[in-house]
Amino acid sequence: MSRRGLIAQGLAGACLAVMVSGLWSAATEAAEADVVLRNGKIYTADKERSIRQAIAIKGNTIVAVGDDKDVAPLIVSGTKVIDLGGKLVLPGLVDTHIHPIMGALNGAKCSLAGVKATIETLKPVIRDCLAKDHGSADEWFEAAQLDNYGFSATAKDVDGIEASRPIALWGNDGHTVWVNSRGLTLLGVTAETPDPPGGKIARDSSGAPSGSFADSAAIFVDEKIPSPPLEEKAVLTTAELKKMSAYGITSLMDAFVTPAEAAVWRRLYDTGKLPMRVAMAIYVASPSDDSDEAVARLIAASKAGEVDQDFLRSGVVKVFADGVMEYPAQTAALLSPYIDADGKPTKTSGELYFDPQRFAKLVQKLDAAGLTVHIHAIGDRGVRASLDAFEAARAANGDKDNRHQIAHLQLVDPADFPRFKELGVLADFQLEWAKREPATEGPLEPYLGSERYRYVYPAGSLHNAGATIIGGSDWDISSYNPFRAFQTAVTRAGGKGQRPLNIEERIPLQTAIDAYTINAAYAMKQDTTTGSLEVGKRADLVVLDRDILTIDPETIQETKVLATYLDGPRPFRFSRQGRR
Repeated sequence: MSRRGLIAQGLAGACLAVMVSGLWSAATEAAEADVVLRNGKIYTADKERSIRQAIAIKGNTIVAVGDDKDVAPLIVSGTKVIDLGGKLVLPGLVDTHIHPIMGALNGAKCSLAGVKATIETLKPVIRDCLAKDHGSADEWFEAAQLDNYGFSATAKDVDGIEASRPIALWGNDGHTVWVNSRGLTLLGVTAETPDPPGGKIARDSSGAPSGSFADSAAIFVDEKIPSPPLEEKAVLTTAELKKMSAYGITSLMDAFVTPAEAAVWRRLYDTGKLPMRVAMAIYVASPSDDSDEAVARLIAASKAGEVDQDFLRSGVVKVFADGVMEYPAQTAALLSPYIDADGKPTKTSGELYFDPQRFAKLVQKLDAAGLTVHIHAIGDRGVRASLDAFEAARAANGDKDNRHQIAHLQLVDPADFPRFKELGVLADFQLEWAKREPATEGPLEPYLGSERYRYVYPAGSLHNAGATIIGGSDWDISSYNPFRAFQTAVTRAGGKGQRPLNIEERIPLQTAIDAYTINAAYAMKQDTTTGSLEVGKRADLVVLDRDILTIDPETIQETKVLATYLDGPRPFRFSRQGRR
């Protein structure tokens, strides 16, 4: 029977193990394996990054890793033996920055993906979706994945698509939304409505809202639109998690969790529909509030998320340092101003979404409480302010081993490269973004200049400076297919024959794999149980249809996962249809 599309799960206690003749072998207590995978190529991700031939599992625990002859004594009449036929096995893959619930909900909305972003081209697509939707005059209609780079529109422009019913058009950067006039009325936003901290409400010359909202202002809009029922969100999320499993993902961190997302994760856990190890990053709405009361609320929210150390936990908070860099938004905080299309400096440098001094105090308190701080920082000033806060926390508290993280890192000043290693700050890259495409060229390159553009997504520079790199997809901004991330990480291009983006910033394939395995597990504080294939760890692993360590790197993204094991060998089938 084919093992394509197989995810394996199981529950059992851990077993003692010893090392024999330099290779892992099972102790007497684990003398009978439930499953043995042999005749393969096992990338262990252990300290030596050793490659083995076979692996044995009992319950949910790895009891032996070595050559075929080392696991042979563990095979008994009830052992299921799988001949890998030389196939490559990796540890279960870990996505350290993803939005599964948001992405699942967006997938149920009217899709604008691939549609040219003009009002005239969007109109027939949206109207077709509206014709299939039977909402009332006061019921919001939402469309998602609008290619917002360079797109600009007012509420009156959107009225040209639909005027009687409130409409929200969500940009594919995850930070921008456009509404029509009816939507503005229902939102209750006026000229007197202030910009929320860390957000921008676009306005006309009189100060009245003109119809677009960015960053935390977009979150404000989202909170005003009624959300689907909890059960519907749980069903949509469950379906998406199964698709993620088909790509070998066994653990993830939801990088934006409010009480609404926390409720979905708890529902999935309570109903036994959580085929994934999940960590929740609690959203910090006011990163300049360093009061004891604010800290206490965050600690309480984190503790409420500590449901199960293996499958659902928290211990992480999420902060926005700035916005996005692409024109026309340019809300990412830069150390020097953006330039205009003629190469001249402008008066725009973006803004930090927190007061640096107060934020540093907040980080000190969260660090002292044992929480991991995960920061969205796009611009080099956002990155520097984040590093400054971590430096202040370390000076005040010492090294608390909280494994703080900065995500995205679209632009980092070279002076800050060594600080990541010095401060133990993890560099969370969305490695698939590091290529030439519309998002990194037209709305970005002309407005940075060649000197800064050379350091866009500087994974190679940070790797060379000794930083620990971890990998997240930021889905549904981009694909959660890890193999696309691996390919881009080593080629800095989107495919064969394409011109690379800053080829000097490529990283070795092993570094990219480690970013999704042992380093990612370390970031999520689960490296003692997952992230590598070693005796005593949980049996999270994936079997691939090709050896990505030796093939043409420009074909890595074509890799298929033949089997995904999560917590042992009990099978759970999923459909491979609807892959992204």
